[in-house]
Amino acid sequence: MADGYIYNKDDEADDYNERGISYFNVMQYADAVKEFTKAINIIKTDPDFYLNRALAYYSLKMYNEAIKDCQKAISLSSDRGDYHNTLGSIYDDMRKYDEAINEFNEAIKIESDVPDYYYNRGNVYWKVGKTDLALQDYDKAVSLNDSDPIFLYKKSQLLTELNKYDDALKDLDKCIKISRNPAYFVDEAGIYEKQGNYQKSLDILKEALNLSPQDISIKSKIASIEKLIESEK
Repeated sequence: MADGYIYNKDDEADDYNERGISYFNVMQYADAVKEFTKAINIIKTDPDFYLNRALAYYSLKMYNEAIKDCQKAISLSSDRGDYHNTLGSIYDDMRKYDEAINEFNEAIKIESDVPDYYYNRGNVYWKVGKTDLALQDYDKAVSLNDSDPIFLYKKSQLLTELNKYDDALKDLDKCIKISRNPAYFVDEAGIYEKQGNYQKSLDILKEALNLSPQDISIKSKIASIEKLIESEK
């Protein structure tokens, strides 16, 4: 041991935690669990260590272990919305939708200005058929962050499923103004195809192909629409 060195268990636990994060970031989740466990064995009262291990377990689809660690983190620090959000996401993956909604509700009670919490709850509402509530949550997420197209895009997908095509197209147009993602163009083309406007659908698909020239699925859709146009002649 070097002269003057004073052992600090907090530093050692933090080192293991950082190693766990490094393993997690390169998707070596089993190794991440081992490192987070070492950190927990040194300091059993740090909620972040449990939350980090929960995320690693979650990535390994070890849901029961992930739930236990989330619950432990919450018991140590009950004022963290992200802990409830993580637990809600685990329940969502397990199709325990009532439990998921309860956790997202708790997250929102703690931090009412985080768009992801509304987005995640909206996704569950959609799955259980509560589409009005889902749309409300997507709208809330957009109002909190209108620069991330993911919230608008998800809303447009639900509107399309509900046959509210004009509203869906408006949201997709907004998405495209934020980011010219080929997927947004493809969805727009799909709506115009449903409406029987094949030429408009084709024009938009060609725009998508310009953005992603090697996309085989877009080329296939173009060929399909061209056949529909030809059949109408």
